[in-house]
Amino acid sequence: MPPVQRNQELELIVEDIAAGGRGIARIDNFILFVDGKTVPGQRLLGRVTRVKPNYAEVKILRTLQASPIEITAPCPYFSHCGGCRHQNIPYQEQLNYLHQQVKDLYRHTGAISVLPLQPILPAEKIWRYRNKMEFAFSNCRWSVGPNDATKPKNFALGLRVPDNYYSAIDIADCLIAPEESAIILDTVRQFAIKQQLEPYDTKTHRGVLRHLVVRKGIFTDEVMINLVTTLDQPEIFQSLADELTRQLPNLKSLVNIISRNVSGTTQGEKLHVIYGRGFIYDKIGDLVFKISPVSFFQTNTLMAHRLYEIVHQYTEPLSNAVVWDLYCGAGSIALYLARTAMSVIGIEIVPDAVRDAQENAVLNGITNVQFIQANLDSLFRPNSPWKNRLPVPDIVIVDPPRGGLHPKLIEYLLTLKPARIIYVSCNPATQVRDIQAMTTAGYYEIAAIQPIDLFPHTPHIEIVTKLIHH
Repeated sequence: MPPVQRNQELELIVEDIAAGGRGIARIDNFILFVDGKTVPGQRLLGRVTRVKPNYAEVKILRTLQASPIEITAPCPYFSHCGGCRHQNIPYQEQLNYLHQQVKDLYRHTGAISVLPLQPILPAEKIWRYRNKMEFAFSNCRWSVGPNDATKPKNFALGLRVPDNYYSAIDIADCLIAPEESAIILDTVRQFAIKQQLEPYDTKTHRGVLRHLVVRKGIFTDEVMINLVTTLDQPEIFQSLADELTRQLPNLKSLVNIISRNVSGTTQGEKLHVIYGRGFIYDKIGDLVFKISPVSFFQTNTLMAHRLYEIVHQYTEPLSNAVVWDLYCGAGSIALYLARTAMSVIGIEIVPDAVRDAQENAVLNGITNVQFIQANLDSLFRPNSPWKNRLPVPDIVIVDPPRGGLHPKLIEYLLTLKPARIIYVSCNPATQVRDIQAMTTAGYYEIAAIQPIDLFPHTPHIEIVTKLIHH
């Protein structure tokens, strides 16, 4: 019988941070997961919102005593925004908690006792590290204090409120976004209000302005702005382009994507180039990448380079190897490895990503790589046209979505018996589940686990795990 009841108010001390960022407290060894921006050592008053046989969930009512390690978050929106929930924890402590979470997942959830776990590779920059930031328009502004009193309640340009898809915080800047974001946010906001362009209402599906996406080439300094709207009149944004180019000499592209879909996607049915060439360039190592408005590209360019170095290190030797890069996106890992591998085959379901990958191969003069558009969940089933047409791989790279690998794909990889499988993931829970399936089958063992911090101040961690065939 759980020692707590729903709606019960409790005084708690946060002991640890769970994977995903929630705090952990206990009553008689019964686990309580505490939602919110918790720090180990905090004393809190909370209300039980959910009770299960083995755990309960708690909502913070108020902080009674700060943690000894707690610091003041530099972002003025920290108390309201759901993005950087660990800004109030010193960076080294963030790394310590993430490392322990990875260790616990592999040992307890994965039942893997021998762990060649390396220390987390820390981020080179912990502020202004994102090369892409998606901001939202809303006709329901979320108040963050008395300074908001003069702002219109029916207009906001910023970030969504946690667990609230309808409201947004009207922000002046974001400390993990590109440096140009403050100028872009202010200029676009003033333009929209002056032109009386209404934000999109996610309840009634009326309104014009949906999203503002800022992208920057970290090594090229090129900026691209993408305005996502329901209105297909791109000419109205010409004066905005004139003002932005006056303020930002490094603006290389302003595009307008038309999206009338009721979902919140930043992709749409039509694209207009208002200013510039419609894309930007960036670099990883000595490779150049063309980035279009809908391209997938690692959001932390500096650490993506370190990530690819680790992958390259784990794939050695490569000179005579056939490499498969599954879920290859725009082909950045495939192209990085192709320079030293015999041949690389990248497979990806998204057509735009495959086209980007093919263009990037041409751009860099790489000819020993092939990109295939296919659904990996069904690619290797008996009726698949590809099953017997691809060369057997010596090395397989997998970098799947957060849901991980399809069980049938794992089964097929085990029948191929590549010498090495390199599993890249931003979701340790599904990665551990899949690796457990590979190791318990008896064919593979873990040779190395390298966590990499691509997302400072967040609960997220990237992991590269090397598996070798017995």
